Amino acid sequence: MSRYEVLIPGEGPATIDGEPLVPAPGQSVHEAVLDQLRRRADEQGGPVQAAMDDGLASGHFVLEVSPDGSSRLLTSTGAPVADSLPGPESKPALMPEPDVTTGSGATAVADALAAPLPSALAGRIGRVNALAADGRLDDAYALATAPRENLADAAGPGDPRTVEALALEAYLAHLRGDPHEATVLALGVAGARRRAGDPRAAEDMVRAAAAWQRLDDDHAVVVHGRELLRLWGRLDRRGLLPPVHAELVGGVRRRVDGLAERFETPAHTKSTG
Repeated sequence: MSRYEVLIPGEGPATIDGEPLVPAPGQSVHEAVLDQLRRRADEQGGPVQAAMDDGLASGHFVLEVSPDGSSRLLTSTGAPVADSLPGPESKPALMPEPDVTTGSGATAVADALAAPLPSALAGRIGRVNALAADGRLDDAYALATAPRENLADAAGPGDPRTVEALALEAYLAHLRGDPHEATVLALGVAGARRRAGDPRAAEDMVRAAAAWQRLDDDHAVVVHGRELLRLWGRLDRRGLLPPVHAELVGGVRRRVDGLAERFETPAHTKSTG
């Protein structure tokens, strides 16, 4: 498997094995890197690995990218941190199709939607699936908001069905290339599952971290990076943080600390002439 060295510096162009990479108009540097890695994977007919260095605070992680654009985080030894994340080109069904004719509704990915859903709501989820399968991700995302809001009103924000609907929104935000929204939503899912003692919270944190790593705004990186670290600490205290995630946590902490030093330099250090 081919492996590349990727540098994303604070200033200047990103490089892949020393070759400069210039993003297309309207494309972020992270999107350009991932697109180039996907192209190389497609040319080689299989996944490629990239040793990623953000260049700001020695943040380092390994990413494996497949020809369809899906990616997964690896430890430095090449072991997977968690299940693969879907790429923008993959078009799977986002939730099991509901049985609208019988009114039994849809069950969640982890069988959490055991209680029946109203047929109108089940039908809306089915339409979300259909739109996503057709590649109409913006329409699917817009339509997915209502089921979550309806479930939150009816059963509460911590109800397993509401959390699964929130996970659906996070998934769609990732597919449509909105890392900020994907980060916020995935953190919401992870927080809800942590409070419920659900071990899947750790996997949701990896998804949130993967979206966070694509943020280009330094302030957002620090704010949401600190949210990641706080929630990881709470998972650790509850015994829900797998040891293999420690390397990812360390990388996030280094990047956050490096950027925070820029923003929070004490005023008394400023030269008085």
